[in-house]
Amino acid sequence: MRENSASPFVDSFIQTLVRFRDDRRGNIALIFGLSCVMIFTAMGAGLDLSRAYLAKQKLIEVATLTCQYASRPAVVDTSTASYNGSGGGAAYSSQVTSFLTKTWQGQNINLTQTNTVPFTYSQGGTATVNLASSVPTTFMDIAGFTAIPIAVQMNCYTTPSSILQRVPDSSSQFMIQESFEAVPGAPNNHYQTYLPNGSNGTQISPTGYTSAVGYTGAGGTQWHITGYCLEQDKSGQIKSTVYDGNYSVELDCDNGSDSAGNSSISTLIYAPAGTYELRYSFASRVDYPSYDPVYLCGSAASDLNWANSSTTTWTGSMATAYRTNQINVYFDLNTSSNAPPMHTTLDGTQQLAGSNLVDMCLYGQTWIQRSVRINVLTAGYYWLSFAADGSNDSYGGQLDDILLCKVSCTGTVQDNYTTAWAVSSLLFYDNFENPVYSGGQYNTNGNVNNSLGSSSFWNQTYGWANAPTNQLPYWMSGCPQATQCIELGWNVNSLIGQPFLLVPGYYQVKYDYVSEVLFSTLGSTVYCGTTPSAAQIPTLSAASSTGIDRVNNANHGTLKNDTNTVGVFMSHAQEASTPNTGNALGTTTSYTNPDGSTSTTPTVAPNGISLTSYNASQVNPLLDICGYASTAQTRTAVVFIEKSAFYWLTMASLGSADAFGGQIDDVRITALGSPYMSSPPSNAITIPVPSPQPNSSISYTGFSIIADPPAP
Repeated sequence: MRENSASPFVDSFIQTLVRFRDDRRGNIALIFGLSCVMIFTAMGAGLDLSRAYLAKQKLIEVATLTCQYASRPAVVDTSTASYNGSGGGAAYSSQVTSFLTKTWQGQNINLTQTNTVPFTYSQGGTATVNLASSVPTTFMDIAGFTAIPIAVQMNCYTTPSSILQRVPDSSSQFMIQESFEAVPGAPNNHYQTYLPNGSNGTQISPTGYTSAVGYTGAGGTQWHITGYCLEQDKSGQIKSTVYDGNYSVELDCDNGSDSAGNSSISTLIYAPAGTYELRYSFASRVDYPSYDPVYLCGSAASDLNWANSSTTTWTGSMATAYRTNQINVYFDLNTSSNAPPMHTTLDGTQQLAGSNLVDMCLYGQTWIQRSVRINVLTAGYYWLSFAADGSNDSYGGQLDDILLCKVSCTGTVQDNYTTAWAVSSLLFYDNFENPVYSGGQYNTNGNVNNSLGSSSFWNQTYGWANAPTNQLPYWMSGCPQATQCIELGWNVNSLIGQPFLLVPGYYQVKYDYVSEVLFSTLGSTVYCGTTPSAAQIPTLSAASSTGIDRVNNANHGTLKNDTNTVGVFMSHAQEASTPNTGNALGTTTSYTNPDGSTSTTPTVAPNGISLTSYNASQVNPLLDICGYASTAQTRTAVVFIEKSAFYWLTMASLGSADAFGGQIDDVRITALGSPYMSSPPSNAITIPVPSPQPNSSISYTGFSIIADPPAP
């Protein structure tokens, strides 16, 4: 056995070579020579064929790029006979052929195009790329083959209207520019309805997704309608104005019997990887007095899941409509089905287009413009869908001026800050003068549920909630302003709270404070500040001395010097427990907790802070705190609101639980301006909101968005 043998095959091959070397017969050499010619010719043919294969791949690339170019909106529109009076087809074919020629040259193929008509198009019909050439041979020339022919045929589309969706024109900023100005038929009574199959009319039952185009915009954008129909309304028909042009659309259209109409519209676009901005304009149709005059929009369903008012200004069957104005926006990566994914409407009765919710609006008395920042990570086809939600009743929100722009759209996003809230306008004022109480200097049976205050904007059934029981003293003597004020901290530490519906912007909270009990050891020093340490509350908590009633001069004996302490808080209604209003006098107050449960003990106390180690990042931040002032102090704080929602203003006694406390009067809330005001307050306290946090990234399949961007 030979050592280090690689294999029996190698051994056999070596032995054959040795025998061939020793063989002296001429026929062996002849056979070997012929074999070598055949072998090397075959090897050379493989190289020639490989070159031909690579050249054909280049032709495929040229054909693909040409078809994409031929499908761009700004290019394919030149195929129409009416385009600039040029006859359409010939100009279109010439333009595409010119692009094909430049692309061919740019690929450095070094081959000649042998097809004299590489691009063909029949008016309103098929567009096809036909490429042909031949690759010169090197080795196969020995066998008489001087060239290898190659050819590629690619169908761009059957008809312009059958394009899955046109590839955006690379020279245009807009991928979509839709104001619903195309009017295929004369509007009937200033409105027109389009069915999913593209015809005009109404239908009693909804239709699922169909590949048919229901509405084609003036810019060529093709919208697929799912549900009942798309309603196109002329300015003045539903709203006195439209955002752009002469028409807007409604997605809760009329099904022909005024009883239903929730629908969606979807369009498919090709988006290369990169950043984009989606803008659209929304206005509500049905009025909800409990929301006036704010707008309600958000980046996620959780931003508005609290907005469940069903009381409208309409009568009859519309009197209890639920979210009837709501419009949701979806963005979804296309799948092999070439159909948008679906979602279930809030009432559970329909499947409409869209799955990845990226924005929503459900209320706005005037036109609201929304901006959604999209970062596409995976290039591909994406479905953009708008869908009605809420009551399926033929009354819905209005939609207009949809823009999808590369990087960002030109011009500044509209500032949606409530126009009725002019800078420095007083939104709320309560001086606790009503109801009127009697009984000498004070009345311990006070019910702040009945203290509604005054506001031109909030329609309040009850005034302040009072906890832990609905009872506190009203003072009729020695108040900071007028004749009545309230005391917090009578017998137990107590609080009052009231919700206010605010839109993003800056607001000032203002109130008057004075101590009920005076301490000679504290003199005229004012113990107020933005934090417990700034107000020197720990100093007050550590000391005791004789307390004298400020109003009637009664000696109350030895008391903790912090007995008068009152803190002012503000919290998003979904972040801290909120006391319930409307309780009978003297009854225990219940709380609605952030998880939706109800209990008499709050799970997240609206006044839950540590006076010794205050954490300013808590969900219910402290706006201001006063521990002692022998004379009335007017205190102010500025808050910054990031999301439209109900926010609870809470005023709570925080000192030693005895029979005494601080007195509060003249509570005011003033609008300072929008988030985009030129000189925003530098000392504003940002009120925490539930996730998603403003300006945070939310990831979806193939893309991400920026939630509620803080600036336009």
